[in-house]
Amino acid sequence: MTVPLSIICLPALALAGPSGTSARWSGGVAHAVRPELHSAVFVQPTKDTSTYSNIGASGNTRPYVWMSTFPDEGRQSNLVAMFNTGAAGVPTGPDAARIRIIRMVFTACTYPAGPRAIYDPSPDPWQNTLWAGGDIIVYDVWGGSTPVGSEYVPAEPRYVSLGPAEDGNKPVELFGVKYNNGWSAASWVETGTGTPAYTDGVYNAEPIDFDDNGVERSVLFSPGESAVEFVFGLYVGDDGQTYDTYYPTGNFLPDPVDGFDPNVFALGKSYFIPDGTPGHSVGGQGQDPISLGDEIPPAHRLRFDVRVDDPAIQRYLRSGLEAGWISLMASQLAYADIGLNGSYSYWLTKEGSATLPPVFDLDPCTLEFDYLTLPPGDFNGDGLVDRGDFGPALMALTDPAGFERAFGLLDAAALTDMDSDGDTDLADVTAIARLLAGL
Repeated sequence: MTVPLSIICLPALALAGPSGTSARWSGGVAHAVRPELHSAVFVQPTKDTSTYSNIGASGNTRPYVWMSTFPDEGRQSNLVAMFNTGAAGVPTGPDAARIRIIRMVFTACTYPAGPRAIYDPSPDPWQNTLWAGGDIIVYDVWGGSTPVGSEYVPAEPRYVSLGPAEDGNKPVELFGVKYNNGWSAASWVETGTGTPAYTDGVYNAEPIDFDDNGVERSVLFSPGESAVEFVFGLYVGDDGQTYDTYYPTGNFLPDPVDGFDPNVFALGKSYFIPDGTPGHSVGGQGQDPISLGDEIPPAHRLRFDVRVDDPAIQRYLRSGLEAGWISLMASQLAYADIGLNGSYSYWLTKEGSATLPPVFDLDPCTLEFDYLTLPPGDFNGDGLVDRGDFGPALMALTDPAGFERAFGLLDAAALTDMDSDGDTDLADVTAIARLLAGL
């Protein structure tokens, strides 16, 4: 609702209390307040899933190429984490619409056994994900594990090399989650039987980001399409036998789909953990940071500092709080072949953490965040009601679009709804006018 300025300037009664003091609007009375800073800490998710078959590619891999260079075919070794914020006492519904998250940290820990990815703490252009040139192994059958030969395929014309330290590894990226096929964080079942991976042409959960205009998009398509041409057919192996299999022709497809560089929520960074840190130690020992090109060790934790200053991410998180759940997906463009060999990581889930021997004191993925609860009348998002809210309040009422451009982390409709009844009406305008009159 955009309210005419003439309505806002109706004669108003002064607020109780001295002019210029910080105030909270409640029942027609102003009360001095301090910013309400709250924290939420989760040492494990309410629900989680760590599997390429539930979320990623499984039967859609290609021999010795990046698994996700084919549109909609997943990112290897995803970790989906769902946190029931409502059950933890974080406001939900209309109350959550007035929340501003000011800090959020997510962590994920590699499983103490299994394959290992190479550490990369920086973003890479999507063109570096394409085929870099070399031999592609051919297997006896599609989905087989017995090599019968190899074919050399040169680098794709679009491929961009970042040098020996960067080629062949990819960062672990954090995204939001889009649920499909009727699933949600609240209804999600943590088993492959309960949540089939792929139904009606879409994954039940897929990683999302927001483009430069704040529009949601799937990042399954971000690496684009590989131009390497594969065919099914008869192939003569190194042993002279003929196999009906899947193999590269050595040619490139015309006009392959280009990718894009996603706007990640955060990148996974290795960090120092002191010895004896509860939930973060093995045999009492913490961890030392690793560097670019190192293999990510077993039981190693990565930290993701979520970009809560991004308006689209803030809106995503706030909408999650309104529903009572925050969902995040750690995703990696891990290198693997058709037999699922390669340098990708298994992630520690809460079920996996519960079954580890006592020497492993390891929480699974964790989440902590700080947030302000904005009192009615706080239009600049600092947690207080004072003279600094006068201009923003007028803008929120008369130019909501302009307000959200100027205050991208806030929601004009929620802030102008003073009585939290779901809309901005004359009662709200009158309350705001009375409030402004006393500032």
